[in-house]
This record gives sequence, C-alpha cells and structure tokens, in this order.
Amino acid sequence: MPGFSQLDVTMPHYYFDVRNGRRHRDSLGLDCPDDNGAIAKAKFIATQIAIDTPQLNHRHVAVLNDAGDEIFEAPIRSKPPVS
Repeated sequence: MPGFSQLDVTMPHYYFDVRNGRRHRDSLGLDCPDDNGAIAKAKFIATQIAIDTPQLNHRHVAVLNDAGDEIFEAPIRSKPPVS
C-alpha cells in the first residue's frame, strides 16, 4: 500500500517442555500470537499426550516464553476433569 512501509512483524516464540519426573525440553518451540495462544496450545498438547499414553500420570506441559520464564503449566490427565 502506498504510504506504508513493510514492517517485520514476528510472533513471540514459546517452548513446551514435558515433565514427568524429568524435564523433556522442547528444543524447537512454536510461534504463538501471545501468552494466551501458547497456553491454548499447551492444553492441546497435554490432551494429545494423554490420549497417546493414558497410563502415565503426574505429567505436565510447561510453557516457557522466549526469555525462558515458565508462564503456565498444563496437567496431562488420563481422564478429563469432572465438571
């Protein structure tokens, strides 16, 4: 568009480590629009892991921002929580 310069717009980068007594680091991570997007992705990942390996308990997906700060922890549950 005339009058507008091209901006380099990048999304924040997040890492999704899995913890089950030991931490399994996510070395690649994903770009997400914001913290809420990363939290939603962590919940999705936790659900997928629970489906793939339902017999294991006491696991979490930890969300780390690009600075390495943990911003959220999504439990991996073999059964959905009762409402």
